[in-house]
Amino acid sequence: MNKRYFVIADTHFGHGSIIKYCNRPFTDIDAMNEELIKRWNEVVRNQDTVFILGDFAFGKNAISQIAPRLNGTKILIKGNHDTYPNEYYRNCGFKEAIDYPILFDFFLLSHEPLLLNETTPYFNFYGHVHNDSKFIDNATSKCVSVERIGYRPFCFLER
Repeated sequence: MNKRYFVIADTHFGHGSIIKYCNRPFTDIDAMNEELIKRWNEVVRNQDTVFILGDFAFGKNAISQIAPRLNGTKILIKGNHDTYPNEYYRNCGFKEAIDYPILFDFFLLSHEPLLLNETTPYFNFYGHVHNDSKFIDNATSKCVSVERIGYRPFCFLER
C-alpha cells in the first residue's frame, strides 16, 4: 500500500470566533471540531503523513484532546497562533513541531505564503490567508487553508 502525504492549514480547533471571521459553515465550536475530525479521518489513514501548516488549535485542551483523534503521522509547521513549546506538541501526538518553513522533496511547506518567481523549481503550499480572495493559486503555490480545500487534508504526493 502506498504512503500518502497531505497538507492542511488553519484548522483552528477550539476557536469559536473563526466560524464568524471566515464564514465557516458550522453552528458552534463543537460542531466545527467534530466535522473537521470526521473529514480528516475519512481521507487520512494511519500510515499517511499530514503536514499541518500552522494554526492547528487554540488552547492546550484542544491540542491535547484533538491531536490523538486524528489519523496519520502529524508534523506541525508552526503558525502565528501555535505558541506553545515544540515539546508540548510532540507530547500531544505530533511527530514534530517546526518553527520555520521546510523543504520536502520540491515542496516548500510554510504557514505564510512565500514569494516565488515563475521559474523556481519549487512549489509552495501555505496557509494563513484563509479565504482572502487576494491570494490566488498559481503555477508555484497553493493555499491549503481549510476553507479552500473542503475542510479536509489535501493529498499532494503518493509513493
